Amino acid sequence: MTKRRWMTGLAVAFVLILVAGGVLLFRTFERADRTYATAYFANSTGLYPGDDIRILGVRVGGVETIEAQPQQVKITFWVDDQYKVPADAQAVILSPSLVSARAIQLVPAYTEGPQMKNDAVIPQTRTAVPVEWDDLREQLTKLVEALQPVEPGEVSTLGAFVNTAADNLRGEGANIHHTLVKLSQAFSALGDHSGDMFGAIRNISLVVSALQDSTDVMRSLNRNLAATTTLLTDQPNEVRQALADMNAVAREVTGFVAENREPVGITADKLASISGALDESLGDLEQTLHLAPTQLSNFVNIYPPAIGGFAGAFSLNNFANPIQFLCGAIEAASRLGSEQAAKLCVQYLAPIVKNRQYNFPPLGVNPVVGAYARPNEITYSEDWLRPDYIPPGPPPPDTGPVPAGMPSQTPPMPDGGAALPAEAPEVGSTDLHDMMVPAGAGS
Repeated sequence: MTKRRWMTGLAVAFVLILVAGGVLLFRTFERADRTYATAYFANSTGLYPGDDIRILGVRVGGVETIEAQPQQVKITFWVDDQYKVPADAQAVILSPSLVSARAIQLVPAYTEGPQMKNDAVIPQTRTAVPVEWDDLREQLTKLVEALQPVEPGEVSTLGAFVNTAADNLRGEGANIHHTLVKLSQAFSALGDHSGDMFGAIRNISLVVSALQDSTDVMRSLNRNLAATTTLLTDQPNEVRQALADMNAVAREVTGFVAENREPVGITADKLASISGALDESLGDLEQTLHLAPTQLSNFVNIYPPAIGGFAGAFSLNNFANPIQFLCGAIEAASRLGSEQAAKLCVQYLAPIVKNRQYNFPPLGVNPVVGAYARPNEITYSEDWLRPDYIPPGPPPPDTGPVPAGMPSQTPPMPDGGAALPAEAPEVGSTDLHDMMVPAGAGS
């Protein structure tokens, strides 16, 4: 008997385990095909777990749980995976009728873009709830109470407004009709130029944005204008004198132009022709301004001051072979018989210019030829020619013979005097190289 009870209990436990496993397996497979999300609403009146989740009125899921919070309601729902929902979808509680259960509508329907993932959250800013009938009735009651008369038998505020409007509009039907017609025409004109209107509004928006972005610049401009206005206010006499001087100058200029109208006109015409020529030669001017600084710098660099002459020479490439230069130009300019023209050119010009071939100009570019040197490169033949030479003083008076064995107070000086020790010329060799190259010159 005990064994039978034990087998019965074991069988019941096994059945319960199978049922629980089946339920758990069913719930697992059920959740596997669903996308769960959470939405927050201001309230959930009339909404219960199990109510529909719809897209375009078609049921695609259901409400899982509803959890009340201090300032909002948290609703967890699911959507079947076969239906795609936009990631930025909005949720709205619908009330199809006064008595039926409510549902949550997801808008808009998915077309393209990112999809809502599992455990997504829709904040309260993207949800909406319907207006309750009690709230609507309360607002209508307040409106009726505000419009009804204060005392019995008196005219209400709405009635007074209607009476005043009737008194003011009585007999003005034609004017009202004319006004409506003109308004219609004005709106039609605006509609025909809607593109221009929107363009003007966009441009105004750009100007306002630019002014907003330039706040610091505008503030600085206002400060400068204020400082200028203050300066002009503090110095009225100077401003008045400046305006008077400008007026006098304007009168003198007007008189000068009136007296010299014809010369001024001629000058203006010539200036116009010069300006036209400059405009036509704008490319040449740009090329000249581009190359001139470099060429002038090169020209300056060929003049070393130490030698007093130019270290370079002008080369006339086209005159190295003038026959080829001239006859080649004639052949290039000839359209018909160019070869014959070139032969005739060589035949007649060769006897004249065959001995006039120049690689360089026949005249030198150094009109003054001489040796220039720096001060430390000059050797003087006589010491007294040096600019810093100091002549010797007069000889000392004769004091008699000097006793033997005593040195003389003043050493004897050679004839003609001697230079100072710092100025004495260096003694070097007297070969041809040292005589031609100044002492102290660079190697």
